[in-house]
Amino acid sequence: MSDAGPGRPTERQGAALFAQVREERDGSRGPAQLLTRVVGLVVLGLAVWLISRNIGWQDTVRLEPAQGADGSAIVLEGEIVGDWRSRPVGFVVGATGGLESVEVGARLEVGADVVRTAAGRAVAAATSEPGARRVGLVDVRPGLSSTLEGVRPRELGIALVLLVLASFTVATRWWRLLAVHSCPTPWRAAVRYTYAGLFFNLVFPGFNGGDVARAVAVVRRHPGRRPEALMSVVVDRVLGLVSMVLIGAAFILSSDERAAELKLPVTVAAGALLVGGAVFCSERARGLLRVDAILGRLPMGERLQRLDRSARLVASRPGELLGALVFSTMNHLLTGAAVTFIAVALGSALGFSEWMATTAISNTIAGLPISPGGLGVGEHLFGSLAAVFGSTYAMGVATSLIFRVGLYTLSLVGGLVMLLPASPER
Repeated sequence: MSDAGPGRPTERQGAALFAQVREERDGSRGPAQLLTRVVGLVVLGLAVWLISRNIGWQDTVRLEPAQGADGSAIVLEGEIVGDWRSRPVGFVVGATGGLESVEVGARLEVGADVVRTAAGRAVAAATSEPGARRVGLVDVRPGLSSTLEGVRPRELGIALVLLVLASFTVATRWWRLLAVHSCPTPWRAAVRYTYAGLFFNLVFPGFNGGDVARAVAVVRRHPGRRPEALMSVVVDRVLGLVSMVLIGAAFILSSDERAAELKLPVTVAAGALLVGGAVFCSERARGLLRVDAILGRLPMGERLQRLDRSARLVASRPGELLGALVFSTMNHLLTGAAVTFIAVALGSALGFSEWMATTAISNTIAGLPISPGGLGVGEHLFGSLAAVFGSTYAMGVATSLIFRVGLYTLSLVGGLVMLLPASPER
């Protein structure tokens, strides 16, 4: 039997699948959905405004005061000449920032710990240099355009490969959940449907385009298992979110004092998640808290009860639950590694731990239905957290933008996958 059988999406049924996904999305619209979209667009506009206010558009050289010295940092604005990652790097001064020994238009050579004129005279140094202003740190900070220039293609290629591997772990996790929900599907078909979902995330930017596409694809294979197919997608998303929160918390808690202000909120979030999971799995606790009765009285109670039964089905099979969490962990670690390579390609000096924590926290918050596809929100979070860990806001935003381009590339691959002939079942 092949995927080309009745009710199964093939290259000849791509248009029908597209129409069905659009119908499913349009059929779910109502006042609440319209309000969600409006709020999402407002949040997107706010995020874009925050990015424009915080991004470093101008190249700068920041001279931090020496330890124990009075005064604030001196910021020279201007234009970097050449590769900003090299040392020394050329810098044409556009504004002196109060450093009297240089003039606007002067060409400086900025080293790791000294700033010299083109003639070789030291004007500021973190070491002992005759006639130079003593500073504690010489820091070159490229603007966004300079950050994006000269990206190293080798590291970007590695990042894309890692994102592909991450997508396979997602497909494998969902493949096992489909089996638990009595919707047995070949692994290759699960990969195919996952990539179709990625494509619909691009075509229908919003909160559920890809999830709807995956569910529709499985329902076409198992027409009598619609609720189970839908719940497998929802549980898959929930397990991914849970593991991402826990991984983000683990990396934040193991980080140094740069992330001190983040440790309490992520500890509270992870602790609440663990307590909630323990209550969810305990029949005694559920009975004492009357969880089932409360769910029935909540808005969309029937859907919540279905989700509850589906999640408990997975929890009742410890092996499958553990496997799903393992694949989730692999997915997030591969994604974090991909982001790290993207940042390295841009010239970042931060390591895997910092970018892993940044990725987990940013993707967790951006994955909530607060802006279409997390646009704007993810970039602002990446920028803010990169700055917390000692990089620049511009570096975080640039990393997030290229990461998003990588995801869009996979989404376009998903469109091609929909057009390819389906493989025979194994």
